[in-house]
This record gives sequence, structure tokens and C-alpha cells, in this order.
Amino acid sequence: MIKIRILLALTVLPFLACAQNSEQEKQEIKTAVLGYIENFFLNDYNNMEKHLHDRLAKRGVNQDGTLSEEYPKPALKALMNNKQALPLNLQSNKVDSIFMDRNFASVILSTGYPGLKWKEYIHLAKLEGEWLIMDVFWNFEE
Repeated sequence: MIKIRILLALTVLPFLACAQNSEQEKQEIKTAVLGYIENFFLNDYNNMEKHLHDRLAKRGVNQDGTLSEEYPKPALKALMNNKQALPLNLQSNKVDSIFMDRNFASVILSTGYPGLKWKEYIHLAKLEGEWLIMDVFWNFEE
């Protein structure tokens, strides 16, 4: 009976540890995504930038159906310098889903301004122990 308990413990414990690691990783991913979008709306580039990879690619489909211009980090910073900030209490940012595969994650984020909503499809990579946003693609909701 003791051998069965030991065998069961050796079989189950690794799965429990893996599940805990997975939840911790998902929380780190969610923190990176929310850190990006909340600070984008606040026009706080310095706090947003720490969640972005240097080779960030950001673009999307405009409301008129055309493809937007690209926003690498310098263009994103310039955009943020020319737009009105949106305080946290007016923001509505929700991580709808997280898909993870080792050092890669894909996230769907629902966000927008009051009266204007869109989804952002975000890809992250875990590099040197940190989740960084590699690319963002948005699409407006009707």
C-alpha cells in the first residue's frame, strides 16, 4: 500500500507543479499585456516600453477597412505624445484568452476608448526569463 501511495505521489506531483507554473506564466503574460495597454492609454511610454521587445511590430485594420501604418517603438512613442490620455477609470481592458506554448504566447485583448472598441491580437516571447510583446494587430469591432 505504501508503494502505491509513493508511486501515485510521484505521478501526480509533477502535474500539479506544472499546472502551478502554467498559471504563474499566464499571470506574467497578463501583467505584460495590461502593462502595455494601460500605459498606452495613459501616454506613459516609459512604463509601457518595458513590456515591449525592441523589434515590436504594431499595426491593424482601420475603421474604413484599410491597413494602418506600422508603429515600431519610435513611431508608437510619437503617437503617444500627440494623443489625449485616457485615465484608468475610463479604460476597459480585458484579456479574453491566453494561449501558451513554452516560450511563446498569443493573447486576445478587448479594449478601446469610450464609444469605440477593438480587439488586439498580441504575440509575446519569453526571452531571458521575461515575457515581451513582439507584435500587436488590432481590428475594430462594429
